[in-house]
Amino acid sequence: NLSKIIIQSIDSINQRAIQKNISIIHENGNAQKIAADEKMIGTVLRNILSNAVKFTREGGTVVLKSEQAEDGTIIISVTDNGVGIPEKNVKRLFKIEEKISTQGTDGEASTGLGLLLCKEFIEMHGGKIWVESEINKGSVFYFTIPSPSLIPAIKKNMISG
Repeated sequence: NLSKIIIQSIDSINQRAIQKNISIIHENGNAQKIAADEKMIGTVLRNILSNAVKFTREGGTVVLKSEQAEDGTIIISVTDNGVGIPEKNVKRLFKIEEKISTQGTDGEASTGLGLLLCKEFIEMHGGKIWVESEINKGSVFYFTIPSPSLIPAIKKNMISG
């Protein structure tokens, strides 16, 4: 149950959001089922939500959405109205040889490794992860997870590919 994983992930970082007076909004049209490792997807969500809070200024907003695409894929997005990411760094975020670490708006530490782990976990599930960002306007991190109905096709592609 994706909603359960999302709620647990929000709960795990909610205290930090409260300290920074940041609202976390969960927009979910319906309870979606996913075929995924609960711990891995929870780790991905916690990391992306934690980064959104880390790079959002006091009083800001973070919005988490999940929706089903026409092809059955589940698309999850985390939008913040934080500091944004320079375009030159957006291209480097998910590359292991391009480690980027940036302090948060309150001086929070960053190792630069969390998003690499997220990419690895999402790709292990047959999904994709990407970001759109604009300096001083914020970022949107997206990732996809196949719905349970797509799993037989993914397994077939993994075996033949």
